Amino acid sequence: MSITLDDDAEEIAGLLPDGRPDPAYAAELGLVPASKGKRALAFTIDAVIFLAIVSPILIGTIPLFIGVFLLNPDPRVWIAYADFRLALILYAVSQGVLIIFTVIQFILHGVKGFTIGKIALGLRNVNVKTLGKPGFFRIVLRGLLINAAFVVVPYLGAIPFLLSSLWDPAKRGRAWHDRIAGTWLIDIKAGLDPYNVKLMRLARKRVAAPKPEAEAVALPSLATGTEWGGPTFVPSARSSSGVILGAQHDAEEAWEAPELAGSASGAAATSAAPKAPAAPPIPPIAATPPEPRIPTVAAPTHTGTTRPPVEPAAPQVGQALLTFDDGARLGVAGGLLIGRNPEAGPTDTGKQLMQLDDESRQVSKTHAELIVDATGLWLVDRASSNGTSVTTPAGVEFSLDPWTKTRLEPGSTVAIGGRRFTVTEG
Repeated sequence: MSITLDDDAEEIAGLLPDGRPDPAYAAELGLVPASKGKRALAFTIDAVIFLAIVSPILIGTIPLFIGVFLLNPDPRVWIAYADFRLALILYAVSQGVLIIFTVIQFILHGVKGFTIGKIALGLRNVNVKTLGKPGFFRIVLRGLLINAAFVVVPYLGAIPFLLSSLWDPAKRGRAWHDRIAGTWLIDIKAGLDPYNVKLMRLARKRVAAPKPEAEAVALPSLATGTEWGGPTFVPSARSSSGVILGAQHDAEEAWEAPELAGSASGAAATSAAPKAPAAPPIPPIAATPPEPRIPTVAAPTHTGTTRPPVEPAAPQVGQALLTFDDGARLGVAGGLLIGRNPEAGPTDTGKQLMQLDDESRQVSKTHAELIVDATGLWLVDRASSNGTSVTTPAGVEFSLDPWTKTRLEPGSTVAIGGRRFTVTEG
C-alpha cells in the first residue's frame, strides 16, 4: 500500500509492469534493507533525545504546577506566584526546543533520509520507487501516522506499526507507515549508499549493461561425416599444442611424400603391367659405363624416425608496474584480477590475483581486470558494484562501462572503491 506524492512523470527504472518497485532490481544494485535490530535501536536513540528535550517539563514544571495548585486551586491567581511564572518559562523553552528539534529532524529526514538515530547507525530512508530522497511530505505523512497511533492508544498505539515490518510481503522490512508513505529504510554500511550520486549512477549502468554469455557455443566434432566413437570436439579442448602437432604432421607428410609416391607408383606399375612370355636370354654386350646423373633437386637424407622440429613463434607479452596509494608496488605480465577476494573463472587461466584491502568496503569480490600484452595496457570492469574510474595523465577522468575492454595510457590512475593505483609500463 502506498500513496502517490511524485510530481514528475519521468520513467523510473526498476519497476514491475504493474508499477510496483522490483525488490530484485534494488538487490542487484547493492541496496541492503535495514535489519530489525538496527531499526529498533535507531528509534530508541531518537526517543531518548526526545525525552531529554522534554525533561525540563517533567522535572521542573510539573512540581511547580502542583505546588501552586495546592496553595490555591483558583487558576485566576496563579500568575501572582513566582513558581508559576517560572514553570511557564520552562515549559515555553522546552516546547520551543522540541519544535525546533522536530522540524530539523523532518527536514533532514526528508532531504537527506536520516535522523540522528539513523545516521548514528548508518541507516538511510529512500523513496521506494526512485531510490532517491524520500521528500519532506512523505516523511511528514510517515510521522503523522505514528503520532496518530499514539493518540488513539497512548504509548501502545505505535507498537503494531513498528511490528508490522515483520510481515512485509516484499521481505524488505517495511512497516505500515513505510508502505503507506512509500519509503524504505536501508543500511548504507552493509550495502550501497544511494545518496552517493556517482556510485549510484555506476551501479545503474552496471545493472543495465548487457551481461556476457556464460558459455561459448560448442563446435561440432572434427570427425564429421565419419563414424567417431570419441568425445565431441569442443573449444575448451583446443590448445597451442594441437596447433603445433598439426603443423608437425603436415611437415611429416611433406617429408615422407617422395617415399610414399615412389612406393605407390611402383606398386601401381606392378599391378597394371600385363604379364608377357619370357624372352630368350640375350648375351651380354660390352658397353661403356653410363655417365652419372646429377639430380636437379637435392632432397634431404631421411633416416630413422627423427623429424625436423617445428617451433611456434613465442608470443610477445608486455609488462606493467602498479604503484598503489600506500606505496606498495606490483609487477604484472599478462593479466591481473583485482578485488576484495578475486576468483579466477574458466577463461582466467594463468592470470595473477591481487587481493585489495579497502576500509570503505566498496571493492567487489572480483572488481576489475588489468591486461598487459604487446598492444599495450587494458582495463576491464568486471561488473563491480561501485564501478571503476580512470584519470589520465592529462587529468581527464572517466568511468568504465562494465565488461568493456578500455585502453589505458601509461601513467593513468585507476580508482577502485576507496583505493587508487597508478599504472606504468615496466
